[in-house]
Amino acid sequence: MHFHLPKPLHGWRAFAGEVGIIVLGVLIALGFGALVDEWQWRGKIRRAEDAMRIELSKDDGPQAYARALIGGCLDAQISRIHDGAETASPEQLRQWTAAYGPPFRVWDSEAWNIVVASDIGSHMGSDRAIAWSKPYRIVPMLTAQNADEARLVIDMRNALPLSGPPSPSDLQNLRRTSGQLRVINRRFVTSAQLLLARIGANGAQVPVAIRRELISDARAMYGGCVTVPDLNAPVSADSVAANLKSPSLSE
Repeated sequence: MHFHLPKPLHGWRAFAGEVGIIVLGVLIALGFGALVDEWQWRGKIRRAEDAMRIELSKDDGPQAYARALIGGCLDAQISRIHDGAETASPEQLRQWTAAYGPPFRVWDSEAWNIVVASDIGSHMGSDRAIAWSKPYRIVPMLTAQNADEARLVIDMRNALPLSGPPSPSDLQNLRRTSGQLRVINRRFVTSAQLLLARIGANGAQVPVAIRRELISDARAMYGGCVTVPDLNAPVSADSVAANLKSPSLSE
């Protein structure tokens, strides 16, 4: 039995041309769709990065900058309590513990959480995704430190009786709690400096106007102990020596 293929109405050459046009049209449509898809992802990435810059530069960043400003002031206050626990009068100790009030802030990472929960991170490329993850990896640590600090401040204030002389046990508790608070404050400053450095590396530095306002308010509130951080200086927490010893404000 012989099979005869039907001939195209206008010949094989015309048929091949028509098929070629169809294939070319499909390829153009696919290429255009890919371009549109890439353009859409670029827009999503741009909006995500803008949101992270705003969150870091105008929310978490100012909080870190403020903590770096007053870190030395808080260190002096808590050291005075710790070192004077057994020499200062009970009333003086009560005044010092009541006056010690480090700021309690909420550290946000909502913009980064959206990136992680979506496919945006996978379309960023590994280098950009890692660069943006660096400052946000510090945020949970700052949140935990803030919670521990707030709890310890309450414990320190309750270490002394409301009136009368404290017992040796009270003073021991006061020294232990104030010592823990001193360590947390020093770690807080180190973490804040590291966050500021990583924010700056992503082009999300704290605006100059906000920095100036914070400096002015800090000096009005704390006086001459305020230290303006150098945002261009190397960060001790990023140094090789940080693998050997925790950096601190002072020994």
